[in-house]
Amino acid sequence: MILPGSGDGGADGGVVIPDPADRDDLRTLLRRLLRLDEATVVRFTDGGAAEPAAAGSAAAESAAAPRLRVWARTPFGALVVRGLGGTCPGGDVVAGADHLLTELDVLPRGDREGRVDPGMPLTSSWQGLLPPVDGFTAVEDIPAQVLLDLAESGRDAARESAGPAGLPPSLLDQEALIVGADTDAPVGVDMRTVFSAVMCGFVPERAGRAPDREPVRVSTRVPWVRLDARFGTVFRRPDALTLDPVR
Repeated sequence: MILPGSGDGGADGGVVIPDPADRDDLRTLLRRLLRLDEATVVRFTDGGAAEPAAAGSAAAESAAAPRLRVWARTPFGALVVRGLGGTCPGGDVVAGADHLLTELDVLPRGDREGRVDPGMPLTSSWQGLLPPVDGFTAVEDIPAQVLLDLAESGRDAARESAGPAGLPPSLLDQEALIVGADTDAPVGVDMRTVFSAVMCGFVPERAGRAPDREPVRVSTRVPWVRLDARFGTVFRRPDALTLDPVR
């Protein structure tokens, strides 16, 4: 693993996110994560180059720019990730979500460099390895509305059954959805994964409704299950031991 600060992703060790739209997307994600857990940390890793765009097009310059992956662990026990344009020190750095949000909020929107101080390295706060990002097999595309409906049903159940220790594991661990049911290897999607995708804002919606025909792709690479929505990806290992209750 590349240690934070060991590379040049900014001479002063800053995370660089030049595009104001990408910075806005990161702000939105950080706010959602902090609503779930005020002690959230995020991990920036080198995401490689984006898919090439047509030469001379407006997207070509953006597509050619270096990419970042922004990872976080939700209190539901899933990993979430979103791609942005930019670079970070050494290609790998862990930072506090609250500190990053403060730094982004004081950065003028018109700033063209987009250098953000990640603060004190929090490498020891990141527990566990990252999942692979390739080698997954697509199982099925499901309507995004299905996830929104499941999350709403889960919230209703949570209001009835949540106690002092938080949401009961029986609710979070239940398989909310089975995809590929007519195959030899059906895949279960639990409520931890559903809540993570919806509450991190990865599914586009307005007043609880997703756009018509909006897909979410379910893929698998044992032991991982992966959900790809428009605004981000959720990874979940159903065999992973989740110790922290959701309060």
